[in-house]
Amino acid sequence: MTAVLNVLRDLHRIHQQLADIRGRLDRCPKLLNTAQAKVDAANNAVVAKKADIQQLQLAAKEQELVLEERAAKIRDRQARLKECGSNKEYQMLKEEIQKEEEANSELSDKILLAYEAIDQQQEQAGSLGNDLVATQGDYETTAAQVAEREASLKIDLERIKTDLHSAESQLPSDFVGEYRRITQAKGEDALGGVSDNCCGTCYKQITAQMMNDVLTAKLTICGSCGAILYPDD
Repeated sequence: MTAVLNVLRDLHRIHQQLADIRGRLDRCPKLLNTAQAKVDAANNAVVAKKADIQQLQLAAKEQELVLEERAAKIRDRQARLKECGSNKEYQMLKEEIQKEEEANSELSDKILLAYEAIDQQQEQAGSLGNDLVATQGDYETTAAQVAEREASLKIDLERIKTDLHSAESQLPSDFVGEYRRITQAKGEDALGGVSDNCCGTCYKQITAQMMNDVLTAKLTICGSCGAILYPDD
């Protein structure tokens, strides 16, 4: 009788260990996915920043072309000053030249500010590039740690599976069928230790007759959660 109860206790402990190890193994790829997501986010930030810089540079180049076109117009009008046939025409050209020069001066200031903004954006891009390198390094570290952890956990998993098979071989024949059915359905919750007349899996109280069956190592299943019961103390 005591041997059967000890086997049930061992089986419950082993199933809990298996669930714990499998859960930790399941978390390993999630850790990698999280690390990869950080790399992807850092890379996307770099790509977006470079695209912003490219747009700013194109806009600055377009403004420079406009500046050159206006400078050409100024030169053309300045050449025409010598050909003016009247003072009125001369004054009109001078006013046009002044307006173009004022517009060019304003545009030159805008271009200067644009290149200052580009310089700032490039500094930010450099910082984001450094972040990407650091994030990639973190990913590689995480990948190495996860690989080491997975290898260790798989060794533990095989060892505990061996323990499980050994413990299962000690079950009485009348327990085996129900044990197989319940463990396949419930895993670590397939067994429940009874304490203070309560099932340790669902915490519902059992009857006095069920408690007596548990203590005498009869196959007893909780009416509430379906766990195989054994005395917890």
